[in-house]
Amino acid sequence: MDKPDLPFHDLEFSTEDHFWTGGDATTRRVYLMPVSPPSEFVAFGALVPSEPCFVARGRVEQHLGPFIERMARDDAKVELHEWPPLPDWLVKEYASNPPWEGHEVENPTGTPVRGMVRSSVDTYEPVPGTPLWTPGEAIRRSIFITPVKDASELLALGVLTGTDTVVFSKKGTVQGALGALIAQAVNEGARVELHTWPPLPKDVLHLYLEPVLDTPPR
Repeated sequence: MDKPDLPFHDLEFSTEDHFWTGGDATTRRVYLMPVSPPSEFVAFGALVPSEPCFVARGRVEQHLGPFIERMARDDAKVELHEWPPLPDWLVKEYASNPPWEGHEVENPTGTPVRGMVRSSVDTYEPVPGTPLWTPGEAIRRSIFITPVKDASELLALGVLTGTDTVVFSKKGTVQGALGALIAQAVNEGARVELHTWPPLPKDVLHLYLEPVLDTPPR
């Protein structure tokens, strides 16, 4: 199969580009993917089952929320994947080697989680006046967001930066909760990152995720 010359959108410049030239709410999909550095993300726009349409890249804290909102206006379903259901060459090209100068990245590291969020994890709901962090609880705050078995959902872990201490855990939908979660986290002074495997010990992570054994490492 010939490799298509896909439109590339650097979200540093705009999240209001014209992204779609075809499809509708039944066929438009956006596959978000963690990359390195974890402060950035890649998004692949496609028409189901697997027709790639565009690629976008931006910063998690500044661009991901507005991008998800834009995709909702465009009637596209947004999912979070460790590895999107697209041709390997396409994912490797855009996730590993950004097609513009001045950016140096490494391939994502660590075995993907691919787990199911445990029932004990609270669902994220943005409630005015209800902070994620207790005031004064920590100065150095980080939130690690990771894909899970259901690509329409996510797991978010609030940690003390540089430690293995998890202060809170939240689950939610990518389309309905991720943008609001990022905005609240940034407003509370937290750093937000996307990870295929958060930088936490396996025994800590498994307090919040049930491993899925039928999905071998890529």
